[in-house]
Amino acid sequence: MTQGVSFQTRARTIDHLGRGQIADAPTAISELWKNAYDAYARNVALHIFDGQPSLAAIFDDGVGMTRQDVLERWLVIGTESKIEDFGVPPADTFGLPLRTRQGEKGIGRLSVAFLAPGTILVSKRENQDYVAVVIDWRLFENPFLSLDDIRLPAAVFTGPDELVAGLPGLLNVLRENLGGKAGERGKRLAESWERFSDYERSQGLPSTADAIAASWKAMPLTRRHLEEWLVFTGLSEHGTAMFMVDLNNELGVWVRPEESGEEVDEVKNRLRQTLTNFTDPYSEKRPEFDYEVFIHRGDSDQRIIAANDVFGLDSLHDLEHYIDGNFDEYGTFTGRIVAFGQDLGIKTYRPKRALSHRGRDRLGPFSFVIGTFEVEERRSTHEPNQHAFLEQQADKFSGIFVFRDSLRVMPYGRPDADFLGLEERRSMHAGRYFFSHRRSFGRVAFTRKANPALRDKAGREGLVDNRAFREMRILLIEFLVDAAKKYFGTDSAVRDEMLPGIMERKILQKEAADKARARRRKTMRQFLRENSATLEDAIKKTQSLIDLATETLKKKDRTQATVLAARTNEMRVVGDSLRPPTPPSRLGDLEESWRAYRDNYQELLNTLQQLAKAQAEVDEAMQAEQPHEILERRYNEQSNALDAQLEEFKKKINERLKVLADVWHGHVLADREKMKERLGHLLDAKVTVGNLLAMLSLIDVTRAELSETFSANYGSFISALDQLVEGIDLQGAVDISNELREELEEQLNDIRAVAQIGITVEIIGHEFETLESEVRRNLAKLPASAQETPAYRSALRAHQALADRLRFLAPMKIGGYRSRETITGAQIADYIEEFFSAIFRDKRVDFMATKEFRTIKIVDIPSRIFPVFINLINNAVYWASQNEERRIALDFKNGLVVVADTGPGVDQEDLPRLFTIFYTTRRSGRGVGLYLSRTNLAVAGHKIRYATPDDPKVLGGANFIIDFKGVRTDG
Repeated sequence: MTQGVSFQTRARTIDHLGRGQIADAPTAISELWKNAYDAYARNVALHIFDGQPSLAAIFDDGVGMTRQDVLERWLVIGTESKIEDFGVPPADTFGLPLRTRQGEKGIGRLSVAFLAPGTILVSKRENQDYVAVVIDWRLFENPFLSLDDIRLPAAVFTGPDELVAGLPGLLNVLRENLGGKAGERGKRLAESWERFSDYERSQGLPSTADAIAASWKAMPLTRRHLEEWLVFTGLSEHGTAMFMVDLNNELGVWVRPEESGEEVDEVKNRLRQTLTNFTDPYSEKRPEFDYEVFIHRGDSDQRIIAANDVFGLDSLHDLEHYIDGNFDEYGTFTGRIVAFGQDLGIKTYRPKRALSHRGRDRLGPFSFVIGTFEVEERRSTHEPNQHAFLEQQADKFSGIFVFRDSLRVMPYGRPDADFLGLEERRSMHAGRYFFSHRRSFGRVAFTRKANPALRDKAGREGLVDNRAFREMRILLIEFLVDAAKKYFGTDSAVRDEMLPGIMERKILQKEAADKARARRRKTMRQFLRENSATLEDAIKKTQSLIDLATETLKKKDRTQATVLAARTNEMRVVGDSLRPPTPPSRLGDLEESWRAYRDNYQELLNTLQQLAKAQAEVDEAMQAEQPHEILERRYNEQSNALDAQLEEFKKKINERLKVLADVWHGHVLADREKMKERLGHLLDAKVTVGNLLAMLSLIDVTRAELSETFSANYGSFISALDQLVEGIDLQGAVDISNELREELEEQLNDIRAVAQIGITVEIIGHEFETLESEVRRNLAKLPASAQETPAYRSALRAHQALADRLRFLAPMKIGGYRSRETITGAQIADYIEEFFSAIFRDKRVDFMATKEFRTIKIVDIPSRIFPVFINLINNAVYWASQNEERRIALDFKNGLVVVADTGPGVDQEDLPRLFTIFYTTRRSGRGVGLYLSRTNLAVAGHKIRYATPDDPKVLGGANFIIDFKGVRTDG
């Protein structure tokens, strides 16, 4: 007889589907975060608490659940929502765009069992009551229990106070699952636990039933834990909190100070590596989904992971090597390639074999980006400090990640998940295969819709190894090998062409700069030694001629007037010969001598001007000649003096050109012997059919090497001569370059000296974030009666204002994710009016922003733009308040932004150093603001300067001009 039968489900099935499918704690957390994403949360956070027992919680502000949702969906394994909701938008998206659902099997929520044996779920929909469920996952470890016999306590609560008071009552229902209650179910439970306990005793294992009973003697969840959830404190109307009780080791080590050692460090690093970059940082627009991890130990709170702590797309595009593009469904790549900082344009790569389009597991289109930098700084186009910074970033953010619908697929990106085999190939030939997993930044990104065959493994640790995944992996490997061969590796023509120039340029620039600097110092020392006494003598002679002119005027002596004219002309020539050369930035022991000579030369110029005036008075008094004759005589005298000066220069130039020609003639003669010196012995060697090819190859290689050397040596000299022919002042260029280099070296030393201050500021900023969040959370914990008082509202406003200002003025993190936005002039003006409102009132300053300024639009990072205006307005307030008329204006004229005030303006002597770090004329100024403003604006291609005569001016004091790249107006 045929009989219909069915599967029988044991409770242990839940254990297999949940805890048994998860590889580690970070993967479990990521699964739960994805559930929050599916619930249209904007924010999700993991909080880990110390105490006995230790607890953790995952909070989100998603749609939340009602009691019906919990019973009919959350507690239903393999829910059918993927089918029944297909194509139907969710009821609540809270203004967010539709999201592709991340869950596939309806069992992701069970991963919480991996993190702790106990779970307390609390959830709330908008305008609905709280619902709570308590679960002990150890109940499902008993192989003798049927799933239907386990009853989980669930209850509804109208408010936070009722929730706290009612939670302990749920434990009675939970403990009933251990048996002991009358009825058939109670009998089955008791027998099942007795059998399981007998088994555990026979294996020397502790009793699971006893452990469950001990865990739930009292409710471990308190207000301390609940008050971190914004829904509980009333700051959000909807969301879910999942509390985990008695944490496993991977989470517990964060709040156990006694835990230390390499294993603990590895556990913590794995959590950071897995949960950092949870959303795609290389996307043009990241999803509105922020995540963070908080640690609560005693009275201190610490945030260890934040959504904006990433290496983003802008940072990747600043690398000297990167590839950014897309693969289509045929495997053809189209995208931009940059090598050694040079944009090689849009390139296309076609696979060696066509991709198959048959079957359900075919590969669809996906995007790909990867960037890296040279291992050795001397081979890199990056500056030394930038190269060092990138090495630090690589330690934190390197790896090739995988993102599906902008959310990370685990474990790709971790150091142990090099699914493209980059390090394996580098071990065979590092230069040829080039890319390193530990020094590369990048990701593969695809959508579920375009690539349904790229599915997660059952344990959510990687993608299923099917045809689509294998073809994607093979395609990427072949593409990277090809790109390394063509553009980046030791076999690439691009490297052969550019690398020698990069290395030689760095070496030669340093050598040339060092030689030029030494020569300038030597020349200056020699000049001062040879001319100091002559200068002092010239001052005395010029003064005596002034006395002679006074005497000549008294005597009306025409003969003496003629002598005076001749000697005055001689002193002018002497004065020209004593003009000092431009000094180097750092004079060292020559500083005192140089300053004395400079002051004496200025004195000579002053006495020469007095002499010229006296000479003119003598000429006018004598009137032996007609005025025109006097003018003509003076013109001829000065013209002859210039002719004599030019003749002397011509003589010196010809002498040096002859010497230079002789030097280079000698170089040519020496270089003609280089081939003979290297390979002349081959002509006397025995040549056979066997060694002929090798000898010919050696001759060709040597010729190529010498040709390249000669081209570099003689080419640079010819280029210098061409520049001289074109009238370019090479000495001036070298002098300016050296001055800039010396100034930069001095600034670098200053910056290094201030590095410790920067570290301190970073620490303070981190502490501020921690303390600010603690203040905010504790203010929210105050009773409603306190929150209704004016004192509370004032304290809250002051705290929010302080937090806003400190956050807005904090330096931009270089490595952080930077999101560009459209910033309007109206936003800038309104922010300034609010930020400085009290100061404007106290200082009686009138601030205005013109209609033209308010209509401008700038696309950039707010934390780059706003601090510039804050700094400029802060300076303007200081200077304008020293005048009777106190006005500050923002205007937009001729495509330029003008920030103006009615203060005294900037002295001409101060203009060259106005944007130099640590230079200030304010009594309490630090000389950092303008320097940082220019530096930060320059990163995005914007420019700031003090108004020149050709620039628009709005007010009579200081006028600063900002030339924003890409600025536009509504008009």
